[in-house]
Amino acid sequence: DRLEGYETERLINFLREDSELSHIELGDGFFTRLEGENITGHLFLKLTRQEFREFGMGLRPALELEDYIKKLCE
Repeated sequence: DRLEGYETERLINFLREDSELSHIELGDGFFTRLEGENITGHLFLKLTRQEFREFGMGLRPALELEDYIKKLCE
């Protein structure tokens, strides 16, 4: 998968620019958390709705983001 080798900064830039995510309310806090936790592309692809809920996200965006990751992994 193309995200596997992305470092944190490149991952965040990719996610900010991906039109597939434009309908999901992520908020700047989401990207701050990815950066603070040093989440790489490899780790991002392993995240689930439970981790996103722990990030403080609502259930709907957490589920949508989990679906987004599943599509990336196909």
